[in-house]
Amino acid sequence: MSASRTPKSASRQNRSAQKPLTQKASAKFSGALFAAVTLLLATSAWAQGKILYSFSGPPDGLGPVAGLVRDTAGNLYGATPAGGNTSAEQCENGTNGCGVVFELTNSGGTWTESIIHTFVPGSGDGINPYGNLIIDSAGNLYGTTEYGGTTCTGYFCGVGTVFELSPAGGGLWTEKVLYNFQAAGDGIYPEAGLIMDSAGNLYGTTGFGGNTTICNTLGCGTVFELSPGSGGTWTEHVLYTFEDGADGGEPGSGVVFDKAGNLYGTGAVGGDVTCNPPYGCGVVYELSPGSGGSWTETAIHNFNCDEGGCFPSTGVAIDNLGNLYGNMLGGANGDGYAYKMSPQTGGGFKFTSLYSFDGTHGSEPYGTPMVAGGIVYGPLLDGGGDNASCTQGCGGVYRLAPSASGVSYSFLGFGTAPKGAGPKGSLMQDPSGNLYGTTTAGGAHGDGTVFEITQ
Repeated sequence: MSASRTPKSASRQNRSAQKPLTQKASAKFSGALFAAVTLLLATSAWAQGKILYSFSGPPDGLGPVAGLVRDTAGNLYGATPAGGNTSAEQCENGTNGCGVVFELTNSGGTWTESIIHTFVPGSGDGINPYGNLIIDSAGNLYGTTEYGGTTCTGYFCGVGTVFELSPAGGGLWTEKVLYNFQAAGDGIYPEAGLIMDSAGNLYGTTGFGGNTTICNTLGCGTVFELSPGSGGTWTEHVLYTFEDGADGGEPGSGVVFDKAGNLYGTGAVGGDVTCNPPYGCGVVYELSPGSGGSWTETAIHNFNCDEGGCFPSTGVAIDNLGNLYGNMLGGANGDGYAYKMSPQTGGGFKFTSLYSFDGTHGSEPYGTPMVAGGIVYGPLLDGGGDNASCTQGCGGVYRLAPSASGVSYSFLGFGTAPKGAGPKGSLMQDPSGNLYGTTTAGGAHGDGTVFEITQ
């Protein structure tokens, strides 16, 4: 990798967290534009949506880009990469704060928000949580911060952490940093969330780090495992270090397990290096466990810009049959597409493009999809038709269901009242089939929302 290439994490220093990641979208989503946005049914009537909470900016949260988790009592939890303490320095969002973790509780249909942790740099705490949280059976929350910790490198202080939040009674929570990433050989800048296996081990990715002799001084990214030990200690193991070649590189999204214990994810670069030489256009990869704690990586699909899509920025979802589902930018209409990868007898996967978004009914899939009951759901950052608030639409949520002709597409868009705009985080479904998610902007204050979709 050329040393002149700008890392995607380092390039964030001039970006406000309340704005979507693309230059195209950022030009549209400026703060005051969201005085009017509503959930609008754009195609067949499959759902209704409502806003549960509107963020108001520091000291509240600001600009959520990740999804939500739910506990057994129905409370919702999430993180925002900005908001919180505005007096702290060395946050990539400047005076917007370093991020928070929030809780939403429901009482008779009224949702109340509580900030359960505010990230503060300079104390070993992480800053800027971009990924999804997960929750264990005891109600503890786990997540990552892309910056912060004890190691200072480059523009920001710290190259990321893994943290745990434990309920302490009386509405209080205790935070513990489980791991501080290091600059040399270790992973750095974890942008995505985590998953947990049945033994309580945590798995995730870092967008950079690893072999710094191959991918300039930052490395090409890693997949890691954190294992709990005695006395509350945790030990990190780097399962795989990417080389930005045929194997892929820069895994900015998380991983998922199949029933056999294999891990799957995407790399934003690498693969077929004749595409976008010498970097490649990205891959879907598989990591398979072997003897003695070893893991073998295989690129099971190479993306190609000339064939409709490249540089995957989202991960994959998996169903009970082992099929993988993902989103890509590009596609037949240039507005992105959803794809499926089906395991084949004898090995390998068959890649199928499920649907090409058309802009009018949503575009720019920046969130990892969710699959439930054979139906695929996902957020679309943009599209949905022109209106006074968002010149090319405020985005929405799509639904792809099996049909006699292949798939049936429905879209629930964000329209023209004080609601959300620019959903980016993955969706979550409760036992009743209701969907929950976040928007990066919009709401009563223009600083993002939490929404519910009832089917």
